[in-house]
Amino acid sequence: MQSEMFEETRDEATTAPTRTVGLNIPMQKETPVGRAMRRIRAVMLQGIAPAVSFSSGKDSSALANLVLNTAREMKERGERPMPLTYVHSNTGVEQPEITQLALNELAKMKVFAEKHGLEIDVRVGHPTLSSSWPVKIIGGRAIPSFPDGRSDCSVDWKVNVNTRLLDLAYADLQKRDDVMDVVVMTGVRQDESTARNMKIKQRGEIAEGLWENEAGKLRLSPILDWTSDCVWEYLGYCAAGIEPSYSDFSDVMRIYEAAGNSSCVVVADMKMAGTQKACGSRFGCWSCVKVASDHSMGNLIESDTRRYGYLKPLASLRNFISNTQYDWSRRQFVGRTVDEEGNITIAADTYSPDMLAELLAYTLTAQIESGVSIITYQQLVSIDLRWALYGLMPPHSALKIYFEVMGGARKRPPEVARFPKTPVPRIGKIHVGRQWELLEGPNSLSGLRDVSREFHAEACGLDLKVLSSGNIVIDDESSEGMEVDEEGAIDFVEFLGEEMVAQHCRPDHPDWAAGYMTYLGHGTLQIAKGRSAQVDAILRRTRWRQANNLHGQRTVEELRERCTTLFAEQLELLAA
Repeated sequence: MQSEMFEETRDEATTAPTRTVGLNIPMQKETPVGRAMRRIRAVMLQGIAPAVSFSSGKDSSALANLVLNTAREMKERGERPMPLTYVHSNTGVEQPEITQLALNELAKMKVFAEKHGLEIDVRVGHPTLSSSWPVKIIGGRAIPSFPDGRSDCSVDWKVNVNTRLLDLAYADLQKRDDVMDVVVMTGVRQDESTARNMKIKQRGEIAEGLWENEAGKLRLSPILDWTSDCVWEYLGYCAAGIEPSYSDFSDVMRIYEAAGNSSCVVVADMKMAGTQKACGSRFGCWSCVKVASDHSMGNLIESDTRRYGYLKPLASLRNFISNTQYDWSRRQFVGRTVDEEGNITIAADTYSPDMLAELLAYTLTAQIESGVSIITYQQLVSIDLRWALYGLMPPHSALKIYFEVMGGARKRPPEVARFPKTPVPRIGKIHVGRQWELLEGPNSLSGLRDVSREFHAEACGLDLKVLSSGNIVIDDESSEGMEVDEEGAIDFVEFLGEEMVAQHCRPDHPDWAAGYMTYLGHGTLQIAKGRSAQVDAILRRTRWRQANNLHGQRTVEELRERCTTLFAEQLELLAA
């Protein structure tokens, strides 16, 4: 009996396409492979260039090869294949085995394309600096995406990155005379899950023909009607040399087998399907705490300790973060914003300064012991300046921790039991008014001002400007957005870092925001266009907080005593 992959089967389109282009749908029976390649060829014959979203998983690997093979066959027939674009988003905290797998497979695609005379463009993107895991979490912007919280990490680290890559690809391809349009192709399939099927239906996604997303951009889903068995059978034939392929997919199969704790890749994939990440990935990021336990990474480590043992420090860090979700002693209770009545809310929010310091030390240690790059110089400086901007730690505390860990003071996260879920503690409000907004007296220099730089303004080419509020600030804005210069960050840490730590990193420093101003003064940091007023306001609040002992690590007991208003639950506790 023939296998399903090569069995004669009738093409079944589930719904009418929203837009069809030269499909030439045959009346005769087709194989799944032939059906998918016909769909891809049809759009390329119309001058529509494919942009393939590649994750290195089984589905995107199958699609990547189908597109390359279709282009190869077209060229052999004397037809003109379109330029091929492959985009991949590297989250920066991707499972290291998957990161390496993706880069290796993309390199193989280039070799295959060159061998067959195909035009290929491979683009790998990363999250923005401020949204990257180290800056977002260790910098104190937000807490991780826990099971009962927001799932904005997949948007920041994958969706937005892919969108930027595709927008750039669109712009470049549409400048060409031989490209009529661009179509994004993904390896989405209908039989993956009920939730995925609902999203497919909501998008109006179809297997036969082009469809459009909400922005009116063309989409094609060539393997939407494939089963999981179809995918694995196709990759198996590629591995056996029956189907031409850019890869033998041995690494893809190895990782699936190990992560699914089975010697059979199909069985392993089925087992992982029930425990996949909230973002839909079988593997996801090593730092992901959207699920309570990371079974895939645990299985990888157990399957071959010699090969995958380097992942243990990452797993330990992830487990510590996951298990301490409801450890409220690790949270910051002083709110960042001031409401219209001039009150600061006192309640558990993002991580506390002490927790951030621990996380930085644990992460740097895990980076050293695993050999996996997690925090770059840019991200380290971004963490350091953000701690200073919000008065979380004395100036250059992040650099101090970095030098301590690099000097041998390794710190590993403790093994802790999972804290039970409890309500978010809410204490009350402290009335602070709007004193920092006053422009007269010392407040006139408390925001985005630097007297020492202004003294040499003429020689240094320093510009000042007046905000709509009347505040005078240094003009350190950049049209490119908030940016930490990569080379500047390296030079600052390596040549000035230890000196700055020695001079400024002490709890009794009179200005905890000084670290932020230091990076501005050295040109290591530039403020995003139009954000000077926001930075000026934050600096004023930070300096006022320090003057009133609301900066750094504050105890809940101290804050409760200072509350001018207590929430109902606190009054009930006091009454009891």
